[in-house]
Amino acid sequence: MAELSVPVAFDPANLSLDSSVPGLALFDGTHEALIDALNVSIGRFAAAEPAHRIGVPQVISRALLERLGYVESFPQLLGTVFTYEGDDRQWREIVPALRRGESWTQRHELADAVLLPAVCYHLYPQLAGAELTAPAVFDLTGQCYRHERTAEPGRLRAFRMRELIRIDAPDATMAWRDGWTERARDWLGSLGLTASIVPASDPFFGSAERLMGSMQRAEQLKWELVVEVADGLSQAVVSCNYHKNHFSEEFGFRMSGAEAHTSCTAFGLERIALAVLHRHGPDRRNWPAELAVAAAPVPGTDGRP
Repeated sequence: MAELSVPVAFDPANLSLDSSVPGLALFDGTHEALIDALNVSIGRFAAAEPAHRIGVPQVISRALLERLGYVESFPQLLGTVFTYEGDDRQWREIVPALRRGESWTQRHELADAVLLPAVCYHLYPQLAGAELTAPAVFDLTGQCYRHERTAEPGRLRAFRMRELIRIDAPDATMAWRDGWTERARDWLGSLGLTASIVPASDPFFGSAERLMGSMQRAEQLKWELVVEVADGLSQAVVSCNYHKNHFSEEFGFRMSGAEAHTSCTAFGLERIALAVLHRHGPDRRNWPAELAVAAAPVPGTDGRP
């Protein structure tokens, strides 16, 4: 007699949320509520400085990243996109190999878009040739990808970033970066997190690593705010960067007829959420007051983060 199969009861509140790929995570409702609260809280903290809010797609022009030197400096982190360029007949010839678990990527070619490594890269081409008459601040949010090769907690391949970018005269831009380094530490403190400010450099690859990394540290172009995200593990959750004229020179935008410089403050939302959950746990009643009040609208705005 055939054995009857009994379907497993489906409980949407008790999913495993396992992507099966290291560095790719699915998040439950508690985590998503925390991300929403963090976004509103950042908006509150930045509200004194009007900013142009921009949402960006999770892919970006490959030619742009080639132009900016990202492909040359960080090939180990870049996620590329390939698409099938063959015809229907050629695909029918490939399908049997796919079904046998063999390679099916023949006739795939590199696309004109790659995965976005940092949200600010979408901004600078929009300013090409612009003549700014006053300092400008932009507030960008998007999904990023970096091909991390570790399963260390917090070191995700796909993550959300919120980034504030300032365009101003050189001295003012660096002062803004330094001011936001302190403000970001205060903000993390309001979340119950103790942050250390450390000089840092980007993970340049190959021959660029020694020269570019040393210069970035020597000129103190990048500061990172490091907090504990797991027992015995601390990671950078915010970075504050001074780009000098790197982007303004490339795209030809100026400030009142003079050279423009740029700085940015970048918030890694997933890592900050991980740190908050490590410090306070998943019970929302134990979260700090700053996150509890984050859902209230900011005066003078439409209340959106």
